[in-house]
Amino acid sequence: MRLSRSLSLASALLAMLALSGCAVKPPSLGSIESRLIVVATDAEGHREERLSCFASVSDGDGIADIEYLYVVHDASELFWTLTADDWVQKDDGSGFWLGSNGLRAPDGVMPRGSYRMILVDKAGERDERSFVLAAPATQDRAMPTVSLSGADIRLDTPCPLNTAFFMDAGDNVVMTTPLTSGVTSLDTLWPGGAWRTGADFLTVYGFDPKAEIGLFAWKIRLPD
Repeated sequence: MRLSRSLSLASALLAMLALSGCAVKPPSLGSIESRLIVVATDAEGHREERLSCFASVSDGDGIADIEYLYVVHDASELFWTLTADDWVQKDDGSGFWLGSNGLRAPDGVMPRGSYRMILVDKAGERDERSFVLAAPATQDRAMPTVSLSGADIRLDTPCPLNTAFFMDAGDNVVMTTPLTSGVTSLDTLWPGGAWRTGADFLTVYGFDPKAEIGLFAWKIRLPD
């Protein structure tokens, strides 16, 4: 009995020593990319602001070890919690990026100023980095608008860079293509008339590089 107890105690001590010798591999936040996006919410010109923010991330135990990504705006006491269920994960070939394209504020206006991103792994280890949203006010900014005439669309936009987004009935993006101001045939945007079976709606994303603001037009339904 004494021998059994001694062996059990020795095993426990060895296990504790092994655990204490394990190197802690905390997650790490690298570069952060953020952008204010203004989204038309109806055809009458109502809109709301959203925040797009992504961070390059790494974890010595693998990307699957990351559990939470928090975005915090201390001045307004607002925070957003992202997990694997709702964050967007990108792999640019050199590393992983986690974030969201559509963080929303309760009043539809994203607070300006300093934000914090906090990365937490399953062991509770964390890393933190700050960024600043300094976009100008957008309530009076002109928005891109799209209208349809037969199989032609007309784009009126204040933005020098514009992209057409074809979407299915579930608002999933199925194809994107550059678009210029004026009238363009849908068959030119998606040759062969594939848009007739491949998409249900179209919207346009305009980007103002000077203000670093993205603007989404109200979506239109495509003809059958």
